[in-house]
Amino acid sequence: MTLNPETSSTSAQAPSDSQSILDQLSEIQDEAKKNKVQLAPEVEAYIREHLEIVQQKYANNEPVYEEDLEFIKDVRLWVSLQDNVRQMFPTIESMNKEATDEAVKRHISPKQWLDLLHVAEAARKDKKWIDETFRFPGGGRIETDMIYLNTCTSLKSLPAGLKVRGSINLKNCTSLSTLPAGLKAGRIMDLGGCTSLSTLPAGLKVKGVLVLGGCTSLISLPADLEVGYNLYLPRNLQLQVIKDAERLKREGKIKGEIIYHNYNY
Repeated sequence: MTLNPETSSTSAQAPSDSQSILDQLSEIQDEAKKNKVQLAPEVEAYIREHLEIVQQKYANNEPVYEEDLEFIKDVRLWVSLQDNVRQMFPTIESMNKEATDEAVKRHISPKQWLDLLHVAEAARKDKKWIDETFRFPGGGRIETDMIYLNTCTSLKSLPAGLKVRGSINLKNCTSLSTLPAGLKAGRIMDLGGCTSLSTLPAGLKVKGVLVLGGCTSLISLPADLEVGYNLYLPRNLQLQVIKDAERLKREGKIKGEIIYHNYNY
């Protein structure tokens, strides 16, 4: 498939006369710095070479293929990967082959597969563990009976589309900073000691107890949070979290009690 540079909807991501090679490379470098990724000189040269080829095609009015434009998106994905996963892929091509081949087998997206690799690496497990732990019923859904990743200190996130029928134990996952939107736990969710977690995702539903003790960076609770039983909060937390919890209790979204306690386990 070829794309006309004047009509392509992806032109914002593609090199053009209005955006120089240095501009494109600078944006990628900024993303790399944001994610604390050090781009080696040979990697920068590799990226620059590809950008120059695509921009030259534009300049010569030559056909520009979809894969040419996809390269920029792939580079951004590569630099955004968690460290433990990115180190598996020395090139963009190796990342694409792994992510595409494995994702197709499981009916999920390449990004979801890369996120699952991150979870496995953080838990010091192999790829076999992924298929033993998770189910892939199609449509980008990832299901499991329970998640127990207690003290996986390198865990930073979980994949989108995740549904957990039982309990979620992420206690003392001190690097965990984000959770996927719409996450549901069929029983207890323990986030005690997740000191990097500043917010909870929209659509979070916990049928049992939600433990947030020791979540010292927490700044708010989502308006649609639902907790089927007690909500445990640390004693020292921001006023906004207390206000959010009390409002959720009044609205009947917290079915049990709000319990403030010291986190010491």
